[in-house]
Amino acid sequence: MNVGSLFTGIGGFDLGFERCGMRVAWQVERDPFCRAVLADRFPEAECFEDVCEVGGSELCPVDLICGGFPCQDLSVAGAG
Repeated sequence: MNVGSLFTGIGGFDLGFERCGMRVAWQVERDPFCRAVLADRFPEAECFEDVCEVGGSELCPVDLICGGFPCQDLSVAGAG
């Protein structure tokens, strides 16, 4: 089963999916530090930076799409 991941963070959900035998096909994450972690942990997954700029034609078909949520004490969402 192939997974697409939105608002991936450092890939906690994705790691769980891989441990269940699924394959993470692509990830979308804005934070540069998180993308560096993802590149190290998931070298075969394609990583996109901005969910507002990636189009459906750029994403390969997947069986499951997951979406992360802001870590309340760390997120810059809504700041400023």
